[in-house]
Amino acid sequence: MAITVRQALNIGGLQKGRLLAGSKHLDRIINHVNILEAPWEPFWETQDHLFLTSFYALRDNTSLQIKSIQGLAEQGCAALVFQKGIQDILDPLVVQQAEESGLPLIEVEESVAYPEIITPLVQAISREKTYLLQRSQEIHQRLTGLILGGDGLQAVADALHELINRPVAFVNGWGDLLAGAPQVNSDNLLQEILQFARPGLVWNKASGCWLVPLVTGKQNEIDGFVLVWDAEQSANQLDLTAIEQAATVASLELAKQRAVLETERRLKRDFLEDMLTGEHHSVEALLARGRSLGWDLQHKRVVMLVDLNEFEAYYLRHLEKGEAHFQHIKQRFLRGVSRVVAGENPLSIVVERSDSIVVMPHFAAEIPLTQAQRATHALAERICAGLPETLNELSVSVAIGNFYDEVVRLRHSFEEATAALEIRLHLGNPEAIIWYEDVALYVLLKRFSDQSEVNRWREQILGRLIIYDQNNDTELIKTLETYFDANQNSQQAARDLFVHPKTLKYRLRRIEEILGINPFKGDRQLAFYLATKLTHLHKS
Repeated sequence: MAITVRQALNIGGLQKGRLLAGSKHLDRIINHVNILEAPWEPFWETQDHLFLTSFYALRDNTSLQIKSIQGLAEQGCAALVFQKGIQDILDPLVVQQAEESGLPLIEVEESVAYPEIITPLVQAISREKTYLLQRSQEIHQRLTGLILGGDGLQAVADALHELINRPVAFVNGWGDLLAGAPQVNSDNLLQEILQFARPGLVWNKASGCWLVPLVTGKQNEIDGFVLVWDAEQSANQLDLTAIEQAATVASLELAKQRAVLETERRLKRDFLEDMLTGEHHSVEALLARGRSLGWDLQHKRVVMLVDLNEFEAYYLRHLEKGEAHFQHIKQRFLRGVSRVVAGENPLSIVVERSDSIVVMPHFAAEIPLTQAQRATHALAERICAGLPETLNELSVSVAIGNFYDEVVRLRHSFEEATAALEIRLHLGNPEAIIWYEDVALYVLLKRFSDQSEVNRWREQILGRLIIYDQNNDTELIKTLETYFDANQNSQQAARDLFVHPKTLKYRLRRIEEILGINPFKGDRQLAFYLATKLTHLHKS
């Protein structure tokens, strides 16, 4: 720990000194003591220096003395000691400049030799630094012991708060609170972080807090920050050392957590991939392997896929932000889904898979299918409602497969959810939640819709309407499809099309005229209905 100007005034030759200016800035830190007898230059190291001068090179040159005072103050000089002799008295303008610049200016008589000032100050600074080093080691050992003992970041936050008696928060790079002491308001932590642009320990006057990054990994990635609120910037050197030691220990803890989490995620991803897309397994083997990962597969009956909408387009629009930004988006996506699911259905399984997240809700065997379906839909709604505001302009969609009673058939639910997610893109479906059973027909039709024989059949059935729509910018194909979807209920179809029932009646009559046949008679209905669905897929 260094000494302050206030302390220095009570040490050695400075006890005989007289303070001329800067009385409000006596808490400045002195780390170095030096002699200044040449004209001051801007490139000189002056931060935390106490300089002694007789103004020999600047004697009787008031303007250069004022300029030196300004420069020293701007460069962080701790104090300036003026020895009388070469010049017996300082011009009042020089003293005024020191006061205005906030630079402590001390006057000593010619009889006070430089060694009488320098030697005791250097000894005092050395003692303080030795003490600081010892305390720093003690703090490091205490904080490291907490991590090695498995107490985690919250214990480190509590210990740091106890050491410096100021509010403390550990946050990740997105401003999410990891630990805090005492209770910290986590609403605006990201805004606090965004005010800082440079590395190392920084104090920001606007927010009144210290911040130091938590650096981990081979690439010195910033995984988070330590925030310490100190509105008056009154933390001493030992406090700042404690903050830096806590940041070092927290970085190690985050690196350890990351390694453990990555290993756990890899094991879960590998098992999920094997279970949902690999070879068939016995029920006993699946349940046993699931238990080794802490999963209860016996009560999982459906697979949900949560997907980031248009993530590839977002990626291409923001390439300049770098890969770390997109990884943060995905991490925030996973944390957000996990948080919502944990709140709604705590025993669910949540695993990331590529750009999607697989969710398998937990339902006891006695819960009826209809109740489980309602609960699944409610969970999907909560996910869609709770995530977008945390993912920049990205939104999410949820695809849900069918329910199955056997764990070995969950792979079918996964395949169905995947197919529903893909068909949603083809259909341009704006709904955020899509059930496989609602789009199963489209999924099946899509599998053979590109075959030439199928397209010829579709054109034979609806070719005249397709050409008419193209030439006249009409929507007769859509009208026909909507009418079928409404079970040929004119009132419902008109509402779905946002047209008057008379308008719908006219369009249906016009469809018959163009086709030259009644599409609503007998077995023709099925052919025309399937043809409209194939056309929908073909257009997309």
